[in-house]
Amino acid sequence: MTTFSDISESIRLEDASYAKLFDGGTNISQNLRRKFEADAEYRQRLVETMRFVRDTQAGRIAPARFAEAMTTSDFPILLGGIMDRTLLGGYREYPASYEMWCKINRNVKDFRAISRTFLNLADGALDGVAQQEEYPFAGAGEGQYTYAVQKFGRKFKFSWESFVNDNLGAFSEVPMALGRAARRTTARFATSLICGAAGPNPVFFSAANGNMMNGNNSALSVASLTAAANLLAQQMDTGGEPIFNDPAVLLVPPSLKITAMQIVNALQIRAQTAGGADAGGAQQLDTVNLFQNLKIAVEPYISRIITAGTVGQTAWFLAADPAQSERPAVELGFLQGHEEPQIAMKSPNAVMVGGGDVNAFAGDFDTDSIEFRVRHVVGGTLMDPRMMVGSFGQ
Repeated sequence: MTTFSDISESIRLEDASYAKLFDGGTNISQNLRRKFEADAEYRQRLVETMRFVRDTQAGRIAPARFAEAMTTSDFPILLGGIMDRTLLGGYREYPASYEMWCKINRNVKDFRAISRTFLNLADGALDGVAQQEEYPFAGAGEGQYTYAVQKFGRKFKFSWESFVNDNLGAFSEVPMALGRAARRTTARFATSLICGAAGPNPVFFSAANGNMMNGNNSALSVASLTAAANLLAQQMDTGGEPIFNDPAVLLVPPSLKITAMQIVNALQIRAQTAGGADAGGAQQLDTVNLFQNLKIAVEPYISRIITAGTVGQTAWFLAADPAQSERPAVELGFLQGHEEPQIAMKSPNAVMVGGGDVNAFAGDFDTDSIEFRVRHVVGGTLMDPRMMVGSFGQ
């Protein structure tokens, strides 16, 4: 069976970003996906339509031929499939850090609040059992987190004249822009859970939770990163047992990207230890960089959400691997069947005098306006503060 990747190779699109339009994974339109997989003729026609649009954009086909094609009943449907994939291309193309430090739940069934139940399992050291005595029960406590997904969206409108003059540029520019907007919406939402205007969320990151860097040595450095890793290592479950949550992701704003890369990518680290005979009363030791396995997640919305002073430029976070824990620091949920954004176009409210519907790109009856709408559904919540350490970086 022909796959989306096979089609992207057969078309040989000139713009490399279009290679993502036909990738596998969750499709934003389940109906289109089923039709694509089941109907070989539809797959071939979609390829031909994509070539036709590309050649018209490049000037190899006259716009008049495109106008003629728009009068056929199936051509606007095929163009809708292309725009659907273009939206997905923009969504997947935009880099997002949240997938590295949030646990992703793609099975939210509706808009009602969902409960994420957890158990403090009996995974600590076993108790001794004397001869002929009963085995003791573990004290497994139960807890719950709740959140609901919510709908985000935007409409985009332009005139029929602009569409004619633009010579099909809207087919790539509008859906790609709306796809990037949906990706940024999720990134902003996820970052807003751990950040506030004054800095790291004070309810989640605190001395009481043992996950907040304090003092004058919290600026991102080898020493402060070591201290943050030690805070993660010292975390205990409710039974006083170690969690073994090794640091996995270093989350920073763009202003700290180079500093983070210098630390993580260094081959050796020069460490200072107490004692020794030098004038400073300490020894200098060259050691292998133990942070080389850290993933660097750069999140621009840290500096957008934190507006107090320069904290937005200096704050940083160290997180355990969200995939390795039943209770990660943050969980994001996506509505089942709507895991990625969807694009829709307003149907024209006019008919031809001689009968028949007006094609979708002719605009509405009153103003000749062409309208698109993007819809994206996401939600989430903070979960376990023991899985992430925050720092003001100052």
